[in-house]
Amino acid sequence: MLKPISEIVGAKLVDWEDSQTIGEVTNWVIDPDRKKISALIVKLAGLWRGLSVVTTIDVVEYGPGMVIVRNANAVVTPGEVAGLPQLLKTKHHVIQSRVETQSGKLLGKVEDLLFETTDSTIQKLYIKPSGLSLLSLPDLVVGADKIARIEPRRIVVFDDAVGLAPGKLVSSEV
Repeated sequence: MLKPISEIVGAKLVDWEDSQTIGEVTNWVIDPDRKKISALIVKLAGLWRGLSVVTTIDVVEYGPGMVIVRNANAVVTPGEVAGLPQLLKTKHHVIQSRVETQSGKLLGKVEDLLFETTDSTIQKLYIKPSGLSLLSLPDLVVGADKIARIEPRRIVVFDDAVGLAPGKLVSSEV
């Protein structure tokens, strides 16, 4: 099932076994090499205020306004997940990142992204034109197959990802 990442932030994190709210999803961590959401950052209910995460493999289901995990043991510190502290430092959050082509043409900024809930892979980027692009480009939808690389605060897409008529998807998949 496809889901916009904008629906995840602010969602309640729910323990499936006990039907209890554990906390709230405040952000996410992206693995830029795999074009995948690796973990969700969680603010726990109660007094514990340290940084906590849930890896996406521990998510049982994404419901309306909630993310369900099997039990509270799915919530861990970033240091307990291999490679996660480094991904947190590089801040590959994608939303509001600049999007440009390999040749340097600015397309705009990422407004939202769509991901597959079964494997957490990014499927599409929704791009809102900005600057001079605002006058010449419509809102764009770019498929993950057109993403050349994800960098901190910048997404680079292949040059052939642009140039279609307004209103068409900028992807080889529909």
